[in-house]
Amino acid sequence: MGRKRIKNAEFEKRGKSDVIKWDVFHVTDGQAIRITFEEMKSEWRQGIWLKTDQGITVNGQACPSVVLWYDTAPREVECVCSTADGCLSVYNVWDARDGKGRQSQAWSSGMVVEDLANGRRYRCNDIGFETNFDKIVFRIEVLDFHA
Repeated sequence: MGRKRIKNAEFEKRGKSDVIKWDVFHVTDGQAIRITFEEMKSEWRQGIWLKTDQGITVNGQACPSVVLWYDTAPREVECVCSTADGCLSVYNVWDARDGKGRQSQAWSSGMVVEDLANGRRYRCNDIGFETNFDKIVFRIEVLDFHA
């Protein structure tokens, strides 16, 4: 597994070293995962971006990468990861409805990641350093079966 998570250097400068801009979640080829949206507290549209080196299948459709929006996706989404390098890339996205479209990887964006028994919980921020990391909260869980 060659890729590594990327921390948010701006939060680190402010004494918060656990904010991740881009996470890398280990999966195997054919691994089924479940995305569960837990909550969203933002006036802006919130979502997540997922990508593997060989694509992700959602609802029978194979895609190079996937964006799941809180307001249009089901609360639980199952995906199948195709991968040679074992890496699922993850980060939060948003649309401030200001004409700029989908945004991500901003100066103060990032996720506080909590390890779970079978996955991770992500608490996300979009813009601003005064935050509760609750703009969107979601989980990624590894399922026991391979598709």
